[in-house]
Amino acid sequence: MKLAILALEGCMHSAIAGVADILSLANHVMQQSGAKSRFACQTLSLDGKAVRAGGGQLVSVDGATTSRGSFDAIIVPGNLVDHVTAARLQPQYARAGAWLRQQHANGRLIGAFCSGVSLLAGAGLLDNRRATITWWLQNELRQRHPAIDLAPDAVITCADRLVCAAGPMSWVDLLLRLIEMVDGKEIAKLCADYVVIDTAQRTQSIFMPVGYLLSQDPLLTRADLLVRRAGKRPMTVKRLADALGLSERTLNRKFQELTHEPPQAFITRRRVEHARTLLETTAQPVKTIARAAGYEDESSFRKAFRKLTLMSPQAYRTRRMERAA
Repeated sequence: MKLAILALEGCMHSAIAGVADILSLANHVMQQSGAKSRFACQTLSLDGKAVRAGGGQLVSVDGATTSRGSFDAIIVPGNLVDHVTAARLQPQYARAGAWLRQQHANGRLIGAFCSGVSLLAGAGLLDNRRATITWWLQNELRQRHPAIDLAPDAVITCADRLVCAAGPMSWVDLLLRLIEMVDGKEIAKLCADYVVIDTAQRTQSIFMPVGYLLSQDPLLTRADLLVRRAGKRPMTVKRLADALGLSERTLNRKFQELTHEPPQAFITRRRVEHARTLLETTAQPVKTIARAAGYEDESSFRKAFRKLTLMSPQAYRTRRMERAA
């Protein structure tokens, strides 16, 4: 795989260095075992000049985005800038977005993590596509880009050669997924094993602090957390009302005011959303996913899933796999 990393002012330097280190280590291991080196990595800036990273380090680059290069995939790192600096950098982001649109149109894979996902969103690349972003940026992404099919639980998503990863350290997951898409699962697993990376599937929900969630919306975010962490024990309206310290009648009234739907519909949507993430990111059987989403009865799960997505769980998984490929 030939990889390009897009370095913009304020970018996370640790990810740029980390990607290069992992690929160098993977090449070294393959050479030691008699195999050929598989990976090449170059860092590009918009003008070919070094850029100042978010932590203050000067990041040297190998060339400009305007120069002709041969690469299979592009990584867009997250950034470490405040809103004032981000506003100043909008012209830079617009130029980068135009370049990324062209690269995607030319058939290249594009991956982004953390706030780098916002750059893809601003370029219009994620409209009507499945995407994820770190939990503390999800509300902002929803408000600015409502056309995105946001997967709030997912650590990583793939759709139409666009790969999104969640948090600041999710560049590891992103890199391994790009390697898998270009060089295959065996090579990706080999890289993960040699650098001792855990590739087990997980969700973002376990990392979301209760205090943060409560600060966003005192009722809905707490209800969301309760449904997320209900586990295999089915969440009912009564259980939710008791946990929130409300009567079922009051809970129903508040949900109608806030969401224009009853609390049972909210519970069902969260269950199905969790199931979508598991169908996209794991090979678990549908029966196992039904249980993980809080359904004791698989047929009830299939019915609820079809009602919200207009397709069966297996058809959804197949379609997502095809789009990712």
